[in-house]
Amino acid sequence: MTGLPTSVPPDDDTVIVPRADAVIVPDADTVIQLVSVDRTFDSEPPVHALRDVNLTVRRGEHLSIVGPSGSGKSTLLNTLGLLDRPTSGAYWLDGVETNTLGDLERTSLRGSRIGFVFQSFHLLPYRTVDENVMLAEAYRRPRPGRGRAGRRARAEEALERVGLAHRFGFRPDRLSGGERQRVAIARALMSEPALLLCDEPTGNLDSENTESVLDLFDQLSQQGMTLVVITHEEAVSKRADRRVRISDGRLTEESR
Repeated sequence: MTGLPTSVPPDDDTVIVPRADAVIVPDADTVIQLVSVDRTFDSEPPVHALRDVNLTVRRGEHLSIVGPSGSGKSTLLNTLGLLDRPTSGAYWLDGVETNTLGDLERTSLRGSRIGFVFQSFHLLPYRTVDENVMLAEAYRRPRPGRGRAGRRARAEEALERVGLAHRFGFRPDRLSGGERQRVAIARALMSEPALLLCDEPTGNLDSENTESVLDLFDQLSQQGMTLVVITHEEAVSKRADRRVRISDGRLTEESR
């Protein structure tokens, strides 16, 4: 007999191979899972910014995504940051399937699970560093047990975590570029995110301050923080545990 009728169940030792297009739900240690993600922008001709992107990032990993301008980095950043939706494919963030979420649900998930670090520090010059860090919770519904009364203490803990406890009460204009970026990182850590998503975080820094920020990323990774750093700088990308390259909207894993 060459096959079984569909009404007859297979024997216990029969190996069932899942379809190639079957989606496997990520486990609890997976922070990012992209499955066959495409992003096409309607134009004439259409722009295929992401093409069949598959990516898994485990909890505690430090991943760099490197590529030149026009390679799809910004589109990938916006997709990972829930600022844009894929045209097709699936995206899980910390166990949540994001494609079916409404705008308010995506905003809530982004605020609670992702800490953003940008090339520009986006600090308010007339506020102290601790006040800038506390602003991370000003426009977000507080979690249980994280009310306004403890906000300043949490900001102080975040600044201590990035090595800036001695700058408590200072204004940004009294800090170096590297220290300002550390304040921005402390602000991103205030929500205790599952993912620290960094877009060209050393782009405005000199070599000494770049090294200082990369050392901090190493420390955060050792503490279990999941980091994704998007950069065009080869030296920055090489500091990560894993490196993938994006070119013409396609991701390829690179060996260390």
